Amino acid sequence: MKNIAVLIKSKERHSEGLRISAGLSLLGDKVDIFLLNEDFNVNDLPVIKNHLEMIKAVGIGLYSNFKKEGFSFISDLDIGKKMLKYDIVFFY
Repeated sequence: MKNIAVLIKSKERHSEGLRISAGLSLLGDKVDIFLLNEDFNVNDLPVIKNHLEMIKAVGIGLYSNFKKEGFSFISDLDIGKKMLKYDIVFFY
């Protein structure tokens, strides 16, 4: 089992980052998502809500560096420290 982090920063790629995270979890790996700096793109909310339902069902960790309902807050410094434990890091 690998530890995988998916960092999502680009507002245009929020949906894609969530979709990829859900798919990676199907391989039996431990996946954590880090939403960075800004909330989801409002235009993509219906698709994002579907992805989040699946993500929550499979137990993917949800973190953000700002206050966001359903996500655990984590500072930028702690994100950097946490990256050391991952085998693979994807950046969107």
